[in-house]
Amino acid sequence: MADTRRCKKCILPENYPDIQFDKDGICNYCSAASEEQEQPKKKSKSELDKIIEKHKGKSNKYDVIVGLSGGKDSTFVAYYLRKEYDLKILGVNYDIGYRSAYAIQNLETLVDRLNIDLLTIRPNRGFLTKLFTHFLRKRGEFCSVCSNLVYLSMASLSWNQKLSIGFSPFMVGGWSKEYEFQQNVSVMSMQYFFGNLTKELLNELMVQSFIEEKVVLSCMQLKDARQAQMGTDAHRELGDYAMNFIMLPDYIEWNIRKIPYTLSAELGWKHPPDVHESHFDCSLFPLKEYLKFKKYGLTQETIKNSVLIRQGLMTREEALERMSLEQRTEPEILEIFFNELGITRNDVNWQAEWSRYI
Repeated sequence: MADTRRCKKCILPENYPDIQFDKDGICNYCSAASEEQEQPKKKSKSELDKIIEKHKGKSNKYDVIVGLSGGKDSTFVAYYLRKEYDLKILGVNYDIGYRSAYAIQNLETLVDRLNIDLLTIRPNRGFLTKLFTHFLRKRGEFCSVCSNLVYLSMASLSWNQKLSIGFSPFMVGGWSKEYEFQQNVSVMSMQYFFGNLTKELLNELMVQSFIEEKVVLSCMQLKDARQAQMGTDAHRELGDYAMNFIMLPDYIEWNIRKIPYTLSAELGWKHPPDVHESHFDCSLFPLKEYLKFKKYGLTQETIKNSVLIRQGLMTREEALERMSLEQRTEPEILEIFFNELGITRNDVNWQAEWSRYI
């Protein structure tokens, strides 16, 4: 690892998919980011104000629905919407059975401090086991299962709310593509998810609790329904089945280095010591990162910190030091998780390339 060639600006290594270096040793991802920074932002705080004004007070129960995991991004969404706009919030937590102790504590503290109602969705364990096993055997990963089931559950919740109250509820998320999207190693798109399902698993998906068949069929028609935010062509294509949702980081400053400190001071939010602040809310996250490291020789820590370098929020030297946080060794949860699924290491497809879909 020590003699691996890396970008002279960020720290992406030469083995990162589709990476290229110019004559100065700068990678194509840094060059592309520099060009994007010269373009004006499409959305603003004033646009957010107008959206909030349109939806606030529309329902007697809730102004907005926010998916909450106990992690920093979703927690900050709820904190910001309450502090800035005093919205009535319904929190929705998707529990696959692997929430960390920190996540559970953060959720309890958050809903108490901000006076938020919390709905917890617990999907069928047997079906989850089938999906996890299938994707590990076919693609060598499992994280695409949760990310897409969460979206389909939230979209189904929106559809049912529309049927009961006459309009689609307003929903706000905290996923920041700028910092979280892992180009060329992502497994999050619906096109990838549906494309790897068997007919039997798809049929079983249709009849799951919290999932509406019409919503699934509608989402299958798009390249990636997860990108169908308000105002997009994809949102219009979904028609009656579209969620009225936005991602808060698209409208306001989203300094992921400052957010943990703000939440700690204002809400008593906590994360484990000596780990990166992203996705500790799921106890399976170390396994996800280990599988990525085995396949690509790096993890989300290096990809995310490379973005922070481009944004001027981290020095290259600090990013190199933080590489020690990468999950390079087999985590204890691997043995536990595989035993629960009834598989072994030999059942995992270690060679399969992951999605190139956005």
